[in-house]
Amino acid sequence: MPSDLIIETQTAIASFSLDGGCIASYAIKKDGTAYHILRPYQQESSVSFSPLSAASFPLIPYSNRIKHGKFTFDDQSYQLALNFADHPHSIHGTSWQKLWQIKEQSESQIILELNYISRGKTSGDWPFNFKAVQTFNLTGNDLTQQISVTNTGNDQMPLGLGMHPYFPKRKNTRLKANAPKVWTTDQTCLPQELVECPGHWDLNTNLLVENLECDNQFEPWDGKAQIHWPEDKITVDLSASSNLNRLIVYAPKNENFFCVEPTSHITNALNSSSKGMSLQDTGIHVLAPQKAIEGWMKFKVNAEF
Repeated sequence: MPSDLIIETQTAIASFSLDGGCIASYAIKKDGTAYHILRPYQQESSVSFSPLSAASFPLIPYSNRIKHGKFTFDDQSYQLALNFADHPHSIHGTSWQKLWQIKEQSESQIILELNYISRGKTSGDWPFNFKAVQTFNLTGNDLTQQISVTNTGNDQMPLGLGMHPYFPKRKNTRLKANAPKVWTTDQTCLPQELVECPGHWDLNTNLLVENLECDNQFEPWDGKAQIHWPEDKITVDLSASSNLNRLIVYAPKNENFFCVEPTSHITNALNSSSKGMSLQDTGIHVLAPQKAIEGWMKFKVNAEF
């Protein structure tokens, strides 16, 4: 991973990878050392770079899963490659598995770009062409990520957005968010039923992350969440644009991280008829040729030192 993909202020530093258009690390400067706001890239010398080991990666042109990689749009049926080891579904879109390019870079800003061209319907590729641009800005301690996606093809295309940040699970870490309902899932994380949050998943109660075990989507989300590390007196206010109004929380047991993922649509949205929902109800956008959609996420760090 190139070491020069760095932006920095007097109080914070972030690094990036062109593999997957990822945030590789994001930290504030505390007592002369780096205090990581996002889990830094987990380097394994014997393994090539994987966005799944990074601090965050973009979810374009859809988040989470598409059942068995199959969907129908505008009366055309498509089969996507199953892109996640032996998992039975296509997952997280395609941009996290592509090589991005640097469009612009300055001391505290970097802009990455991906021009995606499908190899055709039978290739297993996402079948629609698009251009994605990610703009990252550091201001003081705070990092903002903005994503813009343009339909560069000749036909309309379905589109979803999301971000997949990983946070360190430290002692007594707390997570708070206002999202009163949650999707129950089957064993492969496909949504089954939208229900009121049970007490152990009620994010509004400032849950202790070490007791939170889930890989579920919460909605409707008001675009604000808070991660608190009380032992270090550091709080992160996570916010997102209004079109990212669903929140996926992935909190696996026996791991040193958890994920809080702003997303625009429900999981398996392109097969929404199975839930009796219209495509619009799922949060998927339909982009006409040359039209674009944007979304953003911001980390605002409050540190008592």
